[in-house]
Amino acid sequence: MKKTINSILLLTLILNCNFIQTISVFANEIGPNPAIEARADIIEWRYKLENGRVYKRLYNYTKQKWIGDWIPA
Repeated sequence: MKKTINSILLLTLILNCNFIQTISVFANEIGPNPAIEARADIIEWRYKLENGRVYKRLYNYTKQKWIGDWIPA
């Protein structure tokens, strides 16, 4: 008896879930925002192997320019 009641309740719950309406929300189109600007440059080390020795040099990815000279790593 208890199993039958639980089965009926479960079936009723499953059938009711199919009738729940979903609400669709659409975000505004994301585009370039002139109020946002980069504050810090992206600077990372670049490495090279020359004559069996490893050298490193800083590179500014934001300005696409080298910083300093090659130094042994």
